[in-house]
Amino acid sequence: MTTNSDVLVEGEPAGLLLEALTALMQNSEEVDGLVRFQGPLVGDSGAALVHALGRVTAELHADDMRSFLPGATPNTRTEEQRAADAFLVLVKRLDEAITGHA
Repeated sequence: MTTNSDVLVEGEPAGLLLEALTALMQNSEEVDGLVRFQGPLVGDSGAALVHALGRVTAELHADDMRSFLPGATPNTRTEEQRAADAFLVLVKRLDEAITGHA
């Protein structure tokens, strides 16, 4: 039987990523229609989340840089937008990995 610890997302155990995201959600608040996450990322789960987010952010940054090649449509998102997009991409990939639904 496969467990959340056996499934990897961006090279990190899904169980650790879920643990970190759960901790973040417990310390979240809505401000002006946006959700703000606060609080420390600690231990193995925090390290896993930071590492996985770093991988997705780097992937999106590379995509953005390729968008400036001849014939492409430049993507001019800011660092903040890229970080938010990376978070959403990671959560989606985590959900797909755990549920098996794309």
